[in-house]
Amino acid sequence: MENAADSAQQSQPTPADPRDGTDRLLYVGFLVGLGGLSLQLGMLLAAVDAPVYQVTRDGVMAARALFAQREMTSAKWPQHLWYPTRHEAKGLVTCEAEACEPGYTLYTSGHGNVALLLDLQGNEVHRWEAPFHGIFGEAKHLSSHVPDSCIYIRRAHVFPNGDLLALYETPATTPPGRGLARLDAESNVLWTFAAATHHDFGIGPDGTIYVLTQEIRTETHPQMSLLSPPLIEEKISVLSPDGEEKKTVSLFDLFGRSPFYRPVVTLRDRAGDVFHSNTVNVIGTGFASKHAGVDAGDLMVCLRNLNLVIVVDPENEEVVWGTSGPWHYPHDPDPLENGNILIFDNCATRGQQVGSRVIEFDPATGIIAREFAGAEDAPLISHIRSCQQLLENGNLLITESDAGRLLEVTPAGEVVWEYVNPVRGGDDGELTPVVSGAVRYRPEELPFLKSRIARPQVAQASAGE
Repeated sequence: MENAADSAQQSQPTPADPRDGTDRLLYVGFLVGLGGLSLQLGMLLAAVDAPVYQVTRDGVMAARALFAQREMTSAKWPQHLWYPTRHEAKGLVTCEAEACEPGYTLYTSGHGNVALLLDLQGNEVHRWEAPFHGIFGEAKHLSSHVPDSCIYIRRAHVFPNGDLLALYETPATTPPGRGLARLDAESNVLWTFAAATHHDFGIGPDGTIYVLTQEIRTETHPQMSLLSPPLIEEKISVLSPDGEEKKTVSLFDLFGRSPFYRPVVTLRDRAGDVFHSNTVNVIGTGFASKHAGVDAGDLMVCLRNLNLVIVVDPENEEVVWGTSGPWHYPHDPDPLENGNILIFDNCATRGQQVGSRVIEFDPATGIIAREFAGAEDAPLISHIRSCQQLLENGNLLITESDAGRLLEVTPAGEVVWEYVNPVRGGDDGELTPVVSGAVRYRPEELPFLKSRIARPQVAQASAGE
Protein backbone atom coordinates (compact mmCIF):
# COMPACT_ATOMS: atom_id res chain seq x y z
CA MET A 1 0.00 0.00 0.00
CA GLU A 2 2.79 2.38 0.89
CA ASN A 3 4.55 1.59 -2.36
CA ALA A 4 1.38 2.32 -4.34
CA ALA A 5 0.83 5.58 -2.49
CA ASP A 6 4.42 6.61 -2.98
CA SER A 7 4.17 5.80 -6.70
CA ALA A 8 0.98 7.81 -7.05
CA GLN A 9 2.54 10.72 -5.25
CA GLN A 10 5.62 10.62 -7.46
CA SER A 11 3.50 10.58 -10.61
CA GLN A 12 1.81 13.85 -9.76
CA PRO A 13 3.24 16.83 -11.73
CA THR A 14 5.44 19.26 -9.90
CA PRO A 15 3.84 22.69 -9.67
CA ALA A 16 5.44 25.16 -12.13
CA ASP A 17 7.72 27.71 -10.65
CA PRO A 18 6.38 31.13 -11.73
CA ARG A 19 9.94 32.33 -12.00
CA ASP A 20 10.55 30.03 -15.02
CA GLY A 21 8.28 32.10 -17.29
CA THR A 22 9.86 35.30 -16.09
CA ASP A 23 13.31 33.89 -16.78
CA ARG A 24 12.30 32.96 -20.32
CA LEU A 25 10.95 36.44 -20.98
CA LEU A 26 14.09 37.98 -19.57
CA TYR A 27 16.23 35.69 -21.74
CA VAL A 28 14.25 36.52 -24.89
CA GLY A 29 14.44 40.20 -24.01
CA PHE A 30 18.17 39.87 -23.52
CA LEU A 31 18.59 38.28 -26.97
CA VAL A 32 16.44 40.95 -28.63
CA GLY A 33 18.35 43.69 -26.88
CA LEU A 34 21.66 42.13 -27.80
CA GLY A 35 20.55 41.90 -31.42
CA GLY A 36 19.47 45.54 -31.39
CA LEU A 37 22.75 46.66 -29.87
CA SER A 38 24.66 44.61 -32.46
CA LEU A 39 22.66 46.23 -35.25
CA GLN A 40 23.30 49.70 -33.87
CA LEU A 41 26.97 48.92 -33.38
CA GLY A 42 27.19 47.69 -36.97
CA MET A 43 25.50 50.86 -38.23
CA LEU A 44 27.89 52.97 -36.16
CA LEU A 45 30.93 51.10 -37.46
CA ALA A 46 29.64 51.56 -41.01
CA ALA A 47 28.96 55.26 -40.45
CA VAL A 48 32.50 55.92 -39.22
CA ASP A 49 33.94 53.43 -41.73
CA ALA A 50 35.79 51.57 -38.97
CA PRO A 51 38.52 49.10 -40.02
CA VAL A 52 36.49 46.10 -38.83
CA TYR A 53 33.59 47.26 -41.01
CA GLN A 54 35.92 47.76 -43.98
CA VAL A 55 37.21 44.20 -43.69
CA THR A 56 33.69 42.78 -43.50
CA ARG A 57 32.42 44.97 -46.34
CA ASP A 58 35.36 44.21 -48.60
CA GLY A 59 35.00 40.49 -47.91
CA VAL A 60 31.31 40.54 -48.78
CA MET A 61 31.98 42.56 -51.95
CA ALA A 62 34.74 40.17 -53.00
CA ALA A 63 32.55 37.14 -52.37
CA ARG A 64 29.69 38.62 -54.39
CA ALA A 65 32.02 39.53 -57.25
CA LEU A 66 33.57 36.06 -57.29
CA PHE A 67 30.17 34.37 -57.29
CA ALA A 68 28.90 36.62 -60.10
CA GLN A 69 32.06 36.02 -62.13
CA ARG A 70 31.85 32.24 -61.81
CA GLU A 71 28.17 32.24 -62.67
CA MET A 72 28.71 34.40 -65.74
CA THR A 73 31.84 32.72 -67.07
CA SER A 74 30.25 29.27 -66.81
CA ALA A 75 27.11 30.32 -68.67
CA LYS A 76 26.71 29.37 -72.32
CA TRP A 77 24.85 32.62 -72.95
CA PRO A 78 26.41 35.13 -70.52
CA GLN A 79 24.04 37.73 -69.15
CA HIS A 80 24.72 41.34 -70.19
CA LEU A 81 25.94 39.94 -73.53
CA TRP A 82 22.65 38.23 -74.40
CA TYR A 83 19.15 39.59 -73.83
CA PRO A 84 15.65 38.23 -74.50
CA THR A 85 14.86 38.67 -78.19
CA ARG A 86 12.74 41.78 -78.64
CA HIS A 87 12.52 41.85 -82.44
CA GLU A 88 11.75 38.68 -84.38
CA ALA A 89 13.28 40.03 -87.60
CA LYS A 90 16.84 39.04 -88.44
CA GLY A 91 19.23 41.17 -90.43
CA LEU A 92 17.96 43.93 -92.69
CA VAL A 93 14.44 45.14 -91.86
CA THR A 94 14.20 48.45 -93.73
CA CYS A 95 16.32 50.16 -96.37
CA GLU A 96 15.19 53.31 -98.16
CA ALA A 97 18.50 53.71 -99.93
CA GLU A 98 17.79 57.13 -101.45
CA ALA A 99 17.20 58.57 -97.96
CA CYS A 100 20.18 56.85 -96.32
CA GLU A 101 23.73 58.01 -95.83
CA PRO A 102 25.77 55.98 -98.36
CA GLY A 103 28.48 53.72 -97.06
CA TYR A 104 29.25 50.79 -94.82
CA THR A 105 28.25 50.12 -91.23
CA LEU A 106 30.71 48.67 -88.73
CA TYR A 107 29.29 46.96 -85.66
CA THR A 108 30.40 44.60 -82.92
CA SER A 109 28.33 41.83 -81.38
CA GLY A 110 28.24 40.27 -77.93
CA HIS A 111 28.33 36.74 -79.36
CA GLY A 112 32.06 36.76 -80.12
CA ASN A 113 35.35 38.58 -80.52
CA VAL A 114 34.23 39.89 -83.87
CA ALA A 115 33.61 43.13 -85.80
CA LEU A 116 31.53 43.14 -88.98
CA LEU A 117 31.15 45.55 -91.88
CA LEU A 118 27.81 45.70 -93.75
CA ASP A 119 26.62 47.41 -96.89
CA LEU A 120 23.23 49.13 -96.96
CA GLN A 121 21.54 45.92 -98.13
CA GLY A 122 22.67 44.11 -94.98
CA ASN A 123 25.36 42.10 -96.74
CA GLU A 124 28.52 41.36 -94.80
CA VAL A 125 31.39 42.74 -96.88
CA HIS A 126 34.19 42.20 -94.36
CA ARG A 127 34.84 40.88 -90.87
CA TRP A 128 37.62 40.88 -88.32
CA GLU A 129 37.69 37.98 -85.90
CA ALA A 130 40.43 37.73 -83.29
CA PRO A 131 39.82 35.86 -80.01
CA PHE A 132 41.19 37.79 -77.06
CA HIS A 133 43.50 35.07 -75.76
CA GLY A 134 44.84 34.46 -79.26
CA ILE A 135 46.13 38.04 -79.14
CA PHE A 136 47.02 38.58 -75.49
CA GLY A 137 47.99 35.00 -74.59
CA GLU A 138 47.92 34.49 -70.83
CA ALA A 139 47.04 38.18 -70.34
CA LYS A 140 49.35 38.56 -67.36
CA HIS A 141 48.28 42.20 -66.97
CA LEU A 142 44.91 40.95 -65.67
CA SER A 143 44.21 39.49 -62.24
CA SER A 144 41.62 36.93 -63.31
CA HIS A 145 41.00 34.61 -66.25
CA VAL A 146 37.84 34.96 -68.32
CA PRO A 147 37.09 32.66 -71.28
CA ASP A 148 36.77 34.18 -74.75
CA SER A 149 33.06 33.29 -74.71
CA CYS A 150 32.58 36.00 -72.08
CA ILE A 151 34.70 38.63 -73.85
CA TYR A 152 33.61 40.88 -76.71
CA ILE A 153 34.82 43.88 -78.69
CA ARG A 154 33.17 46.84 -77.01
CA ARG A 155 34.38 49.51 -79.43
CA ALA A 156 36.08 49.40 -82.84
CA HIS A 157 37.41 51.74 -85.51
CA VAL A 158 38.39 51.00 -89.12
CA PHE A 159 41.35 52.75 -90.74
CA PRO A 160 41.46 53.43 -94.52
CA ASN A 161 43.87 50.52 -95.10
CA GLY A 162 41.59 48.03 -93.35
CA ASP A 163 43.33 47.98 -89.99
CA LEU A 164 40.99 47.71 -87.01
CA LEU A 165 41.44 49.21 -83.56
CA ALA A 166 39.57 46.94 -81.16
CA LEU A 167 38.82 47.43 -77.47
CA TYR A 168 38.15 44.18 -75.61
CA GLU A 169 35.91 44.04 -72.56
CA THR A 170 33.98 41.58 -70.37
CA PRO A 171 30.96 42.02 -68.08
CA ALA A 172 32.32 39.29 -65.80
CA THR A 173 34.97 41.26 -63.89
CA THR A 174 35.54 44.57 -62.17
CA PRO A 175 37.20 46.42 -63.79
CA PRO A 176 35.71 45.12 -67.08
CA GLY A 177 38.56 46.18 -69.37
CA ARG A 178 40.75 43.56 -71.04
CA GLY A 179 42.97 45.38 -73.52
CA LEU A 180 43.34 47.30 -76.78
CA ALA A 181 44.73 45.89 -80.03
CA ARG A 182 45.33 46.98 -83.61
CA LEU A 183 44.67 44.31 -86.22
CA ASP A 184 45.33 44.33 -89.94
CA ALA A 185 42.64 43.61 -92.51
CA GLU A 186 43.28 39.86 -92.14
CA SER A 187 42.84 40.01 -88.34
CA ASN A 188 46.55 39.63 -87.65
CA VAL A 189 47.72 41.52 -84.58
CA LEU A 190 49.97 44.54 -85.20
CA TRP A 191 50.32 45.76 -81.61
CA THR A 192 48.60 45.53 -78.25
CA PHE A 193 48.16 47.78 -75.24
CA ALA A 194 47.93 45.49 -72.21
CA ALA A 195 45.84 47.43 -69.71
CA ALA A 196 42.31 47.49 -68.33
CA THR A 197 40.95 49.50 -71.26
CA HIS A 198 37.20 49.90 -71.12
CA HIS A 199 34.17 51.38 -72.85
CA ASP A 200 35.64 53.79 -75.39
CA PHE A 201 38.56 55.46 -77.13
CA GLY A 202 39.01 58.54 -79.27
CA ILE A 203 41.50 59.25 -82.07
CA GLY A 204 42.97 62.69 -82.66
CA PRO A 205 43.73 64.21 -86.09
CA ASP A 206 47.40 63.28 -85.66
CA GLY A 207 46.57 59.65 -84.85
CA THR A 208 47.02 59.98 -81.09
CA ILE A 209 44.77 57.53 -79.24
CA TYR A 210 42.96 58.43 -76.03
CA VAL A 211 41.54 55.39 -74.26
CA LEU A 212 39.71 54.99 -70.96
CA THR A 213 41.51 52.77 -68.44
CA GLN A 214 40.82 51.70 -64.86
CA GLU A 215 42.46 50.16 -61.84
CA ILE A 216 41.37 49.30 -58.30
CA ARG A 217 42.45 51.93 -55.80
CA THR A 218 43.00 50.56 -52.29
CA GLU A 219 43.89 53.86 -50.62
CA THR A 220 41.74 56.92 -49.94
CA HIS A 221 42.12 59.64 -52.57
CA PRO A 222 43.36 62.91 -51.02
CA GLN A 223 40.68 65.03 -52.72
CA MET A 224 37.94 62.44 -52.14
CA SER A 225 38.39 61.44 -48.53
CA LEU A 226 34.63 60.88 -48.12
CA LEU A 227 34.86 57.93 -50.49
CA SER A 228 36.17 54.76 -48.89
CA PRO A 229 38.32 52.30 -50.85
CA PRO A 230 38.34 50.02 -52.66
CA LEU A 231 37.44 52.33 -55.52
CA ILE A 232 37.51 51.99 -59.29
CA GLU A 233 39.92 54.73 -60.28
CA GLU A 234 39.18 56.12 -63.74
CA LYS A 235 42.02 57.17 -66.03
CA ILE A 236 42.77 58.29 -69.57
CA SER A 237 45.77 56.71 -71.27
CA VAL A 238 47.38 58.56 -74.17
CA LEU A 239 48.97 56.36 -76.85
CA SER A 240 50.97 57.03 -79.99
CA PRO A 241 49.55 55.74 -83.31
CA ASP A 242 51.86 52.73 -82.81
CA GLY A 243 50.36 51.90 -79.44
CA GLU A 244 53.16 53.24 -77.26
CA GLU A 245 51.94 54.70 -73.98
CA LYS A 246 52.83 58.40 -73.71
CA LYS A 247 51.19 59.01 -70.36
CA THR A 248 48.21 58.12 -68.21
CA VAL A 249 46.28 60.71 -66.20
CA SER A 250 43.86 60.03 -63.36
CA LEU A 251 40.36 61.44 -63.69
CA PHE A 252 40.22 61.28 -59.90
CA ASP A 253 43.14 63.72 -59.75
CA LEU A 254 41.72 66.03 -62.41
CA PHE A 255 38.18 66.00 -61.09
CA GLY A 256 39.22 66.23 -57.45
CA ARG A 257 40.85 69.61 -57.98
CA SER A 258 38.12 70.96 -60.28
CA PRO A 259 35.02 73.02 -59.39
CA PHE A 260 32.85 70.05 -60.41
CA TYR A 261 33.92 67.95 -57.43
CA ARG A 262 30.86 68.55 -55.23
CA PRO A 263 28.49 65.87 -56.65
CA VAL A 264 30.91 63.14 -55.58
CA VAL A 265 29.83 63.51 -51.95
CA THR A 266 26.47 61.96 -52.83
CA LEU A 267 28.07 58.72 -53.98
CA ARG A 268 29.41 57.21 -50.77
CA ASP A 269 27.33 54.08 -51.21
CA ARG A 270 28.06 53.47 -54.90
CA ALA A 271 30.09 50.34 -54.08
CA GLY A 272 33.28 51.85 -55.43
CA ASP A 273 32.02 52.77 -58.92
CA VAL A 274 32.17 56.52 -58.44
CA PHE A 275 32.36 57.93 -61.97
CA HIS A 276 31.68 55.06 -64.38
CA SER A 277 33.29 56.96 -67.25
CA ASN A 278 32.04 55.56 -70.54
CA THR A 279 32.99 57.96 -73.33
CA VAL A 280 35.99 59.88 -74.61
CA ASN A 281 35.51 61.98 -77.75
CA VAL A 282 37.99 64.40 -79.32
CA ILE A 283 36.54 67.91 -79.65
CA GLY A 284 36.67 69.76 -82.98
CA THR A 285 37.05 73.45 -83.75
CA GLY A 286 33.33 74.14 -84.11
CA PHE A 287 32.33 73.04 -80.62
CA ALA A 288 35.42 74.65 -79.10
CA SER A 289 34.62 78.02 -80.67
CA LYS A 290 31.21 78.05 -78.97
CA HIS A 291 32.43 77.45 -75.41
CA ALA A 292 34.91 79.54 -73.44
CA GLY A 293 37.87 77.64 -72.08
CA VAL A 294 37.48 74.74 -74.53
CA ASP A 295 40.05 74.13 -77.28
CA ALA A 296 40.09 71.81 -80.27
CA GLY A 297 41.81 68.61 -79.23
CA ASP A 298 40.32 68.63 -75.74
CA LEU A 299 38.40 65.53 -74.71
CA MET A 300 34.71 65.18 -73.91
CA VAL A 301 34.20 62.58 -71.19
CA CYS A 302 30.94 61.21 -69.82
CA LEU A 303 30.78 60.42 -66.09
CA ARG A 304 27.67 58.26 -66.12
CA ASN A 305 27.13 57.87 -62.39
CA LEU A 306 27.26 61.64 -61.91
CA ASN A 307 25.07 62.33 -64.97
CA LEU A 308 27.81 64.77 -65.89
CA VAL A 309 29.65 65.60 -69.11
CA ILE A 310 33.06 67.20 -68.70
CA VAL A 311 35.82 68.46 -70.98
CA VAL A 312 39.41 67.51 -70.17
CA ASP A 313 42.49 69.32 -71.41
CA PRO A 314 44.89 66.37 -71.85
CA GLU A 315 47.97 68.56 -72.21
CA ASN A 316 47.53 70.65 -69.07
CA GLU A 317 45.72 67.82 -67.28
CA GLU A 318 42.71 69.73 -66.02
CA VAL A 319 38.92 69.78 -66.28
CA VAL A 320 38.05 72.96 -68.18
CA TRP A 321 34.29 72.67 -68.73
CA GLY A 322 31.27 70.66 -67.68
CA THR A 323 27.52 70.40 -67.91
CA SER A 324 24.63 68.36 -66.60
CA GLY A 325 21.39 67.99 -68.52
CA PRO A 326 18.02 66.24 -68.86
CA TRP A 327 19.46 62.73 -68.90
CA HIS A 328 19.99 59.79 -66.58
CA TYR A 329 22.89 57.30 -66.86
CA PRO A 330 23.80 58.60 -70.34
CA HIS A 331 26.28 57.35 -72.93
CA ASP A 332 28.25 58.77 -75.86
CA PRO A 333 28.02 62.57 -75.65
CA ASP A 334 29.16 63.79 -79.08
CA PRO A 335 30.42 67.41 -79.31
CA LEU A 336 28.76 68.88 -82.41
CA GLU A 337 30.16 71.64 -84.58
CA ASN A 338 27.19 73.89 -83.71
CA GLY A 339 28.11 73.77 -80.02
CA ASN A 340 25.41 71.29 -79.02
CA ILE A 341 25.83 67.82 -77.54
CA LEU A 342 24.28 64.69 -79.04
CA ILE A 343 23.78 62.08 -76.32
CA PHE A 344 22.07 58.75 -75.63
CA ASP A 345 19.81 59.16 -72.59
CA ASN A 346 19.55 55.55 -71.42
CA CYS A 347 17.09 55.81 -68.56
CA ALA A 348 14.75 58.54 -69.75
CA THR A 349 11.47 58.95 -67.85
CA ARG A 350 8.61 61.05 -69.19
CA GLY A 351 5.42 60.69 -67.15
CA GLN A 352 4.23 57.14 -67.68
CA GLN A 353 6.73 56.51 -70.47
CA VAL A 354 9.94 54.82 -69.43
CA GLY A 355 12.57 54.06 -72.04
CA SER A 356 15.56 55.61 -73.76
CA ARG A 357 16.08 58.42 -76.22
CA VAL A 358 18.68 60.28 -78.25
CA ILE A 359 18.67 64.03 -77.75
CA GLU A 360 20.55 67.01 -79.14
CA PHE A 361 21.07 69.33 -76.19
CA ASP A 362 22.12 72.97 -76.22
CA PRO A 363 24.20 73.43 -73.05
CA ALA A 364 24.07 77.22 -73.39
CA THR A 365 20.27 77.43 -73.21
CA GLY A 366 19.22 74.06 -71.81
CA ILE A 367 16.98 73.52 -74.83
CA ILE A 368 16.53 70.11 -76.48
CA ALA A 369 16.92 70.81 -80.19
CA ARG A 370 16.17 67.27 -81.36
CA GLU A 371 14.82 64.08 -79.85
CA PHE A 372 14.13 60.51 -80.94
CA ALA A 373 12.67 57.90 -78.60
CA GLY A 374 11.50 55.33 -81.14
CA ALA A 375 8.03 54.46 -82.34
CA GLU A 376 5.07 53.64 -80.10
CA ASP A 377 5.21 49.97 -81.10
CA ALA A 378 9.03 49.85 -81.04
CA PRO A 379 10.39 52.32 -78.47
CA LEU A 380 14.08 52.74 -77.79
CA ILE A 381 14.96 50.80 -74.64
CA SER A 382 18.56 50.18 -73.66
CA HIS A 383 19.45 50.45 -70.00
CA ILE A 384 23.20 50.23 -70.62
CA ARG A 385 25.65 50.83 -73.50
CA SER A 386 24.29 52.38 -76.74
CA CYS A 387 25.45 55.30 -78.86
CA GLN A 388 24.63 57.41 -81.89
CA GLN A 389 26.38 59.09 -84.82
CA LEU A 390 25.39 62.25 -86.66
CA LEU A 391 25.77 61.48 -90.36
CA GLU A 392 26.73 63.97 -93.07
CA ASN A 393 23.19 64.03 -94.51
CA GLY A 394 21.74 65.00 -91.12
CA ASN A 395 20.44 61.53 -90.27
CA LEU A 396 21.29 59.73 -87.04
CA LEU A 397 22.72 56.22 -86.85
CA ILE A 398 21.49 54.87 -83.51
CA THR A 399 22.73 51.77 -81.69
CA GLU A 400 20.09 50.28 -79.39
CA SER A 401 22.43 47.87 -77.65
CA ASP A 402 20.12 45.83 -75.42
CA ALA A 403 17.85 45.05 -78.37
CA GLY A 404 20.70 44.30 -80.79
CA ARG A 405 19.23 46.85 -83.20
CA LEU A 406 20.64 49.56 -85.48
CA LEU A 407 18.54 52.43 -86.84
CA GLU A 408 19.11 55.27 -89.27
CA VAL A 409 16.66 58.07 -88.56
CA THR A 410 15.97 61.27 -90.51
CA PRO A 411 15.67 64.70 -88.82
CA ALA A 412 11.90 64.24 -89.11
CA GLY A 413 12.09 61.01 -87.10
CA GLU A 414 11.52 58.59 -89.99
CA VAL A 415 13.36 55.27 -89.81
CA VAL A 416 14.95 54.76 -93.24
CA TRP A 417 17.32 51.92 -92.35
CA GLU A 418 16.94 49.23 -89.72
CA TYR A 419 19.06 46.19 -88.98
CA VAL A 420 18.65 43.61 -86.22
CA ASN A 421 21.52 41.38 -85.12
CA PRO A 422 20.70 38.08 -86.90
CA VAL A 423 22.52 35.89 -84.36
CA ARG A 424 20.34 33.99 -81.90
CA GLY A 425 21.14 32.03 -78.76
CA GLY A 426 19.36 30.10 -76.06
CA ASP A 427 17.80 26.66 -76.30
CA ASP A 428 14.99 27.95 -78.53
CA GLY A 429 16.67 30.96 -80.09
CA GLU A 430 15.05 33.27 -77.56
CA LEU A 431 18.19 35.34 -76.94
CA THR A 432 19.86 38.06 -79.05
CA PRO A 433 23.42 39.30 -78.45
CA VAL A 434 23.99 42.96 -77.77
CA VAL A 435 25.31 45.34 -80.39
CA SER A 436 27.61 47.60 -78.42
CA GLY A 437 28.40 50.21 -81.04
CA ALA A 438 28.05 51.01 -84.73
CA VAL A 439 29.73 53.50 -87.08
CA ARG A 440 28.83 54.42 -90.68
CA TYR A 441 31.77 55.00 -93.03
CA ARG A 442 31.40 56.63 -96.43
CA PRO A 443 32.85 54.56 -99.33
CA GLU A 444 35.77 56.95 -99.86
CA GLU A 445 36.82 56.49 -96.22
CA LEU A 446 37.51 52.77 -96.76
CA PRO A 447 39.54 52.40 -99.98
CA PHE A 448 40.78 48.96 -98.88
CA LEU A 449 37.34 47.55 -99.73
CA LYS A 450 37.64 48.20 -103.47
CA SER A 451 39.66 45.05 -104.08
CA ARG A 452 37.69 42.96 -101.60
CA ILE A 453 34.02 43.47 -102.34
CA ALA A 454 33.45 40.80 -104.93
CA ARG A 455 31.14 38.33 -103.24
CA PRO A 456 29.33 39.97 -100.34
CA GLN A 457 27.64 37.54 -97.98
CA VAL A 458 24.61 37.94 -95.77
CA ALA A 459 25.68 38.19 -92.12
CA GLN A 460 25.47 34.90 -90.25
CA ALA A 461 22.16 34.18 -88.60
CA SER A 462 23.00 31.99 -85.62
CA ALA A 463 25.72 31.65 -83.05
CA GLY A 464 26.67 28.24 -84.33
CA GLU A 465 27.14 29.15 -87.99
